[in-house]
Amino acid sequence: MEKTRKLDDLLPEETRVLLALLAVMGLGYFLLSDLMGGTLFQHQQWDSYTLQALNWLQGRTYIPDGEKYQWLELAIYGGRYYVSFPPLPSVVMLPFAALFGLGTPNNAIVGFYGLIAAALAYEIMLAAGRSPRTSAFWALVCVWGSNMMWMTTNGGVWFQAQALNMVMCLAAVLCAMKGRKALSTTFLALAVGCRPWSIVYLPIFAVCFAWDEREAHGGFCRSCLAQWRCLIGPVLIGACYMAYNYVRFHDPLEFGHNYLPEFMEAEHGQFYIGYLWPNLKRLLTEPIRFQDGLLDVPLFQGFMFYVANPMFIIWAVHFIRRAVKKDLALEDILLAAGMGAELLLTCMHRTLGAWQFGARYTCDMLPFAYMFLAKRGPKRIADWELLIGGLAVVFNVYGAMHMFFNT
Repeated sequence: MEKTRKLDDLLPEETRVLLALLAVMGLGYFLLSDLMGGTLFQHQQWDSYTLQALNWLQGRTYIPDGEKYQWLELAIYGGRYYVSFPPLPSVVMLPFAALFGLGTPNNAIVGFYGLIAAALAYEIMLAAGRSPRTSAFWALVCVWGSNMMWMTTNGGVWFQAQALNMVMCLAAVLCAMKGRKALSTTFLALAVGCRPWSIVYLPIFAVCFAWDEREAHGGFCRSCLAQWRCLIGPVLIGACYMAYNYVRFHDPLEFGHNYLPEFMEAEHGQFYIGYLWPNLKRLLTEPIRFQDGLLDVPLFQGFMFYVANPMFIIWAVHFIRRAVKKDLALEDILLAAGMGAELLLTCMHRTLGAWQFGARYTCDMLPFAYMFLAKRGPKRIADWELLIGGLAVVFNVYGAMHMFFNT
């Protein structure tokens, strides 16, 4: 008993529970890696970011021997090869590239992103008044009860981008809840350097900040003007992105995907309104089938996004309940609109993520559904939430193993 009291005095419950959560997840990543043949500290060759970082260190924005990397999605412009993805993950990879060269332990790095995301999700729930154990449950469901579970076991270029995007968006949510408005919008701007559609939430956050302070500033319009500090980070970061794009493609808005051969050869290019309905229908209705005692899981272009990411089901239940009671705040409506806009923009893309478990692009919306649940959901975990959350974790751990052993 005396030792327990000393531990309680040394570490508050919030810290102990967080450490326990991270220990469980860290062990989980290690055990999954062991089943997969010891992949945790290996290099995943689908890593454009390490390649880009190495060329930055040599003073180049292009890949001089790009024809050697036929398995990577490299843009071709002016006879040169370029990494076609937004650049922020390469910034993170710079020290690792300098230390390890082309052999960066990107599987471990993306797993670390998963741990950071879980820690941020935990802190968000704490900031909303949840108990440490309730916060740990929701953090685990957010990261391991979604396609992020599988993505944080694989250091491929797409998964680095999405995992780091989740980290940045969750950091933006946490800062917003703690009143760090300028830092919040800065994190959102950084997220755009991972997943460009994260820009949808920048004006939403700015409007919400202004709305919350409208009385203090004597009206909504004046409150909007008073948010100028929230623009500093996004403007500076956006200027860096645009300058980098211009240097490479002579277009400040072009990250490079339009110059991928698959989109240059496509009849309608990368984005087209005609892609919307077929893609949306697939995300809403494509099922997992049960045949001959086995699951038949669609591994190309995904399946029903709310089956792979059931937090959207939990979000929808609470959103509809509050809507019926006419108890939705402006922030709730704007966040839902932002998620809807991101989903529609995603579905206007020629692909839905191609090879994958679930519907990985929809993970980009999770931090904002999570924000709603933190601020507007009930304080205690309901039995049905416990069931859905538990099943979500089990299903996505299965998905990570399924993707490794069956593709």
